[in-house]
Amino acid sequence: MKTLLLSREGFIPSLIALFVFVVVAALECTILACVAAAVLLYTLWFFRNLERIPAESDSLALIAPIDGKISDISPSADGTAITIKTGLFDAHLIRSPLQTNRIERSIRNGICGALHGNDHLRQIETVAILNANGGEVVVLLKPTIAPSRFYKFKNSLFLGERVGFFYGGEGVVTIAAGADIRVAVGSIVKAGESVLGFTRS
Repeated sequence: MKTLLLSREGFIPSLIALFVFVVVAALECTILACVAAAVLLYTLWFFRNLERIPAESDSLALIAPIDGKISDISPSADGTAITIKTGLFDAHLIRSPLQTNRIERSIRNGICGALHGNDHLRQIETVAILNANGGEVVVLLKPTIAPSRFYKFKNSLFLGERVGFFYGGEGVVTIAAGADIRVAVGSIVKAGESVLGFTRS
């Protein structure tokens, strides 16, 4: 089955942007038509649905769950926390960082936005992922535009499988102590493709 070029979240916004462009173009207003065309192209780009192949197929590999740039790597109470900031031009699908047979999700409702130093007010979306080899990864998503959309989870997920859509913000990936981290601050990572490290067996 062929993969659709757009994620499911992008159908309605893209149709609206296309409609606005057609109307403005019909009015023969060049400047507004250019603006509408730019908005349409960005909408299509924002909601693009790319095929990604993990750089490693090892069952212990930890793959980036979202696109972005590594802004921080620091020790935490549960291991090592890797912070990824998603940019305006990154793809926005959320992918499973591990091959897993168990996934749990919880949401703490709050404000979507860049509230520096005020995480207690922010929307926090937690995804805990465990695999058969004992690896465990916790992904905290902090959206800045709108709450993430999560797809219906199956009993198991393959490495890099699409699990939702992240409209933008930052994600903190916490991996258990003893993991082999393969990225550094400043690294650009691609969801479902880039290796963050390897969990311990």
